Amino acid sequence: MISFGTTYWPAILLAFLAAALGISLLLYFRNKANNELSKSQRLILMSLRFLSFFLIAFLLLSPFIRNLKKITQNPVIIAAWDNSSSMILGGDSTNAAIAVDGIHDEINDQLSTDFEVINYTFGDDLNPDELTFNEKRSDYSQMLTSVVNNHFNQNIGALIVAGDGIYNRGKNPLNLLEEVGFPVYTIGFGDTTIVEDARIQDVRTNRTAFSGNKFPVEVDVQFSRIRNKALKLSVFHNNQELESVMITPPNNNYFITKEFILEADEPGLQHYTARIETTDNERNTDNNTSEFVINILENKQKVLIISDGSHPDIGAIKNTLDEQKSYDVSVFTEEPYPNDLKEFNLLLLNQLPTSGKSMGEIVERARAARLPVLFILGSKTFIPQFNTLAQGARIDLLAGSGEEAQAVLNPAFATFKLSEDFKTLLPMFPPLMVNFADYTLDDGFTTLFYQKLKNIETGKPLMATGKVEGRKIGFIFGEGIWRWRLYDYYQIQSHQHFNELINQMIQYLALRENEDNFIIDHQPVYAETDDVILTAEVYNDAYEKVNSGEVNIVLRNSNNEEFNFTFDIQGDNYYLNTGHLPVGDYTFKAEVMLGDEQFTETGYFTVVAVNLENVVTRANHNTLYQLASLSGGGFYLPGNTGQLINELKSSNKLKAVSYYQEMVNELLNLKWLFFVLLFLLSVEWFLRKYWGVY
Repeated sequence: MISFGTTYWPAILLAFLAAALGISLLLYFRNKANNELSKSQRLILMSLRFLSFFLIAFLLLSPFIRNLKKITQNPVIIAAWDNSSSMILGGDSTNAAIAVDGIHDEINDQLSTDFEVINYTFGDDLNPDELTFNEKRSDYSQMLTSVVNNHFNQNIGALIVAGDGIYNRGKNPLNLLEEVGFPVYTIGFGDTTIVEDARIQDVRTNRTAFSGNKFPVEVDVQFSRIRNKALKLSVFHNNQELESVMITPPNNNYFITKEFILEADEPGLQHYTARIETTDNERNTDNNTSEFVINILENKQKVLIISDGSHPDIGAIKNTLDEQKSYDVSVFTEEPYPNDLKEFNLLLLNQLPTSGKSMGEIVERARAARLPVLFILGSKTFIPQFNTLAQGARIDLLAGSGEEAQAVLNPAFATFKLSEDFKTLLPMFPPLMVNFADYTLDDGFTTLFYQKLKNIETGKPLMATGKVEGRKIGFIFGEGIWRWRLYDYYQIQSHQHFNELINQMIQYLALRENEDNFIIDHQPVYAETDDVILTAEVYNDAYEKVNSGEVNIVLRNSNNEEFNFTFDIQGDNYYLNTGHLPVGDYTFKAEVMLGDEQFTETGYFTVVAVNLENVVTRANHNTLYQLASLSGGGFYLPGNTGQLINELKSSNKLKAVSYYQEMVNELLNLKWLFFVLLFLLSVEWFLRKYWGVY
């Protein structure tokens, strides 16, 4: 079917037809130079000129041809093979690997004659087909999502998932079945027998602690078929046992979490080991130990508190910090205030500025000293003056007085962690008195607690943290936090939860990063499965970011091997992704030239082993069975692979899919029309010359 680029094509086509006819008549019947031609000769030449003119005019309408093309897609079978190390644990690993490879080849040989077979392996990610069984983690949900995204426009007849069903990363794959529009057939490898096993399931602790402080460590332990057997759980440092506890499982499937409070002594990256005793009949003893690393900082943090007079909020915070050996707290309730702020790690301003104290000079000196600030706002705070300080938050007062606000946790807050016990107690804390106002936070700030006003959760911040020009800033937008401390003691006869909040916030703010012209930002601990990423910032003497110099870094591991890298420039910052590094401790030295001056930064980090595949080695065929049955597929054991192949070959679900696609081609793109037009004009020119008309 021929269509045109305009809706007025009939009228335009008639006009072109008339114009072509008129021009041809004028050229050959009104032109006296053509009188010596016979009538039939003039008619032939006029017809050729009319056809060529009309063809040119016709093409000017941008005509195009519409037609339907039938496209047939044959069914595709995708096979995803679990490439994690748990696939070959628990027995003869060589024979286990050979068995999986044999089934892999059998499925490809038998099905490739009737279908297109695409193979993948998966662990952390979906990868090309190469079975090595060296992946450290298993993510079934990511595998399903990647298969759907990679083949969304193809006729997938079936997905074969061959694995042991053990997933230790990502979501439960059963929750993603709504995205899967094709049957999933599963092959269950591994041993599902429940055997005696005492394993450390997880270890949770802060990555950073201060020298002289105590820090908590939570250890999750799972016992299988070890009823009434007393086993010792211990924590070691430098092969010395620090703490231990005896655990006697009351049943054959017992889970328990034990907390240890450890002393942070030596500064630096300190390696610890949690270990549960083994029994005589345990097959897997690799999961009886788990290592973790703490970055212990040695410097004592100096906190300067300036308050408009005495206030119970300041007393509550000071009492908490005084319990820690790592803080030196100075409180000033009236002038004169300290002149040199560079000796402090954190400035806390309570109820300031007021109508009589602008605090502009103090805040400016803090900015010049790169000093983090925590603002506690209350009834005495002069909000218009606070807004002029431009510290990352603006408050627009509304008509009315203050109001009471309950705290609601922001689940997306990830700057520092709070325990589950604290999160449970938080809704019961007394309200804080806040301004009746609208709040605006700058980009780069994250709300810790929202305000709940008259039982209505709002988006207004109650506590927030962030950075202004690379300097940490914190806000408590209400007064009365001292009541939280009293309520905490009333509930559990301890200030544990209040202290946890204050310690976490103060530790985050007071932990000052390198404030020199050259800053390297990195994590103290990386997992061996993660990319080691470092960022750098370079500042001139006016503390403006610059990126004119080249940042080079040398990493050195415990074997004294060196790795040289150069940072990439991303905007105003520098970025380096070294990829995966081998397990071990690393030191680094980075250098950059700023004008004629060279700046150097040093530091250290560690890369820890990931042993998730060794924690749980009992195959989870129940997940594979549900995955198959809920998607319309089937579950098979390795010995029944032939049945799976026969079912796929005989299944009426695997059919070719046909659909029609509308094809549009412009006539201008047809080369043969050019040659037709050239032929018409050439024939007319030849005949005119042949008949003696010039």
